[in-house]
Amino acid sequence: MNDAKITKERYLEVARKYGLTKRELELGFLKVSGFSNRRIAYMFGISEQTVKNHFTHIYEKAWVPGRKEFRGLFFQGEEIQIEKCKI
Repeated sequence: MNDAKITKERYLEVARKYGLTKRELELGFLKVSGFSNRRIAYMFGISEQTVKNHFTHIYEKAWVPGRKEFRGLFFQGEEIQIEKCKI
């Protein structure tokens, strides 16, 4: 699961359900793609604390406690598909 890639289309399909702002959608995609808070802050020209604040709001909107669970939202449907193929 850690090595799996999330397509932008799949990310947007799931993330839009949670009412994220445009900036939150951008930051969230980078996070699930594996970028660190420090790197995201550098890319957007904002402080690392601002990035952390955005992720606090993102996780609250998605009703998840953290990064791992947030990333897991994008694989839930795929796990079911994989299990069906094995049967």
